[in-house]
Formats: sequence, C-alpha cells, structure tokens
Amino acid sequence: MQIYTGNAYGKKLEKVIEYELGIMISTSPIFKPNKDFNQVPCALDNGAFSAWSKGYPFPEKAFLDTLDTCYKLNLTLDFIVCPDIVTGGEKSLLFSLEWAQGRLRTAPRLALVLQDGMTPEMIDDYTLSFFEVLFVGGTVEWKWKTAEQWVEHAHKHNKKCHIGQCGKLLSLRMASLLGVDSVDSTSFTRNSSWQTLDEFKSNITLFKI
Repeated sequence: MQIYTGNAYGKKLEKVIEYELGIMISTSPIFKPNKDFNQVPCALDNGAFSAWSKGYPFPEKAFLDTLDTCYKLNLTLDFIVCPDIVTGGEKSLLFSLEWAQGRLRTAPRLALVLQDGMTPEMIDDYTLSFFEVLFVGGTVEWKWKTAEQWVEHAHKHNKKCHIGQCGKLLSLRMASLLGVDSVDSTSFTRNSSWQTLDEFKSNITLFKI
C-alpha cells in the first residue's frame, strides 16, 4: 500500500524518502512543488477539501497552475485528483465528469473522488472509462462505512482504490486490511508523526511473520 503525505522540502523530504512515502502535491497558492519531488512517487491533490474547510469555493486557477508547474518540472504523477465538491454527492459526480470530459480530457490517470451519497450503481462503465482511480473521500463516518464496497467496486473493474486522510494508526491498519492500493495524509510531514508509520510498519511485519 502506497502512502502519500504532504509537500516536503529539505530534511522532511529526506524523511519522506527514508520512509518510502510518496507526496500528494498540494494545490496551494503558497506551497509549490519543486524538481526534488521527482525522487519519490507523486500524485496531485485538487485543493477542494482544503478550500472547503476554510469556506472557499473550488480553487480552479490554483489547481490548473499547480498542474502546469508539475508539467514544467517534468514530474510523473501516479494520478491527478479530478475536481470535486466536498460532500456533494451526485452534484460532485457530475462536476467531476464535466472536468474529465472537458479541461482534463487529455490527462491520464484521473482519480474520481467519491462523496457522501454516491453509490457503486452511479459509477457505471461509462463513468469509469474516464478514471483510473476511485478516491474515497467524504465525511469520516461515510468513508469508513462504505470503504469496503468501494475497494471491491474498483478492483472488480480493474481500477485502483485510494482513501484520503489516513494519518492515524487505526486508519492505516483498516485501509491495509481492506486491500486499499494507496492512502494519504499531510499529518506525517505537518506534525512529524513518523512514529505512527513506525508502529504501522511494525504491525505489518508481525502480521506477515
């Protein structure tokens, strides 16, 4: 299971490399990706959750600017998180499809963010044709209540499944047990919570033994 964390520079980037993490590049007017990120796996977050949590609308310009910077730096992105509407349900799905069919129509490896109210029946073959990753977002309660069915739906259709905001040991263990392909949390770089990763890796090692 690939674990992504937030933008990291200097000593923190060294820790990201040491722990074999990836970077979920933040869409932000302040923190920008740089060429050193090519040392680790990278994906691009769209910034919707961060903006929503602060009371702002989707940061369209910042997202496109960050995507352009990644291209100019020749960074390989494991996936690009397609714009979504936090807790938006079907409206979020339609919004994401509009982007996937429009401005991002030539972008490879798009991730569809799943929000409260969505069901596997809504994510049909036509919708899946635009995406390579199903990204389980939404509220914490909904996310873990529905995570197993989303992992099954993704893998049934040969797609990968990602779960956001997995910075706690319990979340990492749950995601691993469900067979999730990747997770992310800025906590590891923001709070230097490397101990959580140590405990998680120790648990995985014991489980294998």
